[in-house]
Amino acid sequence: MQTVSWLIFIARCALSATAAYLIADFMALPYPAWASMSAVIVSQERLNDTTSSLQGRIAGTIVGVCIALAVNQATSDIAGMALQIMLAVGICAAIAGRYPSFRVCLWTAPIVLLTENASMPIVWAGFYRGSEVILGSIVGGAFHLLAERLVLLCWKKPGNGRRAPAANINDE
Repeated sequence: MQTVSWLIFIARCALSATAAYLIADFMALPYPAWASMSAVIVSQERLNDTTSSLQGRIAGTIVGVCIALAVNQATSDIAGMALQIMLAVGICAAIAGRYPSFRVCLWTAPIVLLTENASMPIVWAGFYRGSEVILGSIVGGAFHLLAERLVLLCWKKPGNGRRAPAANINDE
């Protein structure tokens, strides 16, 4: 593993997790930890992989929120939480089986269902969980893009005599 690439990976993960948390907290989102975790989860070794992860995470989050809201709306008078989770996860599993990059919907739906309470209706729980995850994902993606741009600026200046660090932290 190349030391410089490894240190850049460490820095961008740590900084993006912190920035996502601070931004979500500043925006008064109820669970800024979801933003922080999403910033790290979306971060991959290569920028293309982070971009794919980001797209799938945003789409899957939206799908999971929508399914949770739909299942709750359709069954809240006749089904308890356990049955709602079973239905929502079953629907999400069918979607994730067809579109693997949307797998985040599998846990987004139950998280939305489980964070609803008397002081936070399900629509707001869905809005907040979706906002937290999408915000964190965007921050994680932005930090990766920024890190890539900074590396190119620092290492590819004409005549500086330095070789650009490997694009993958496992490359030598």
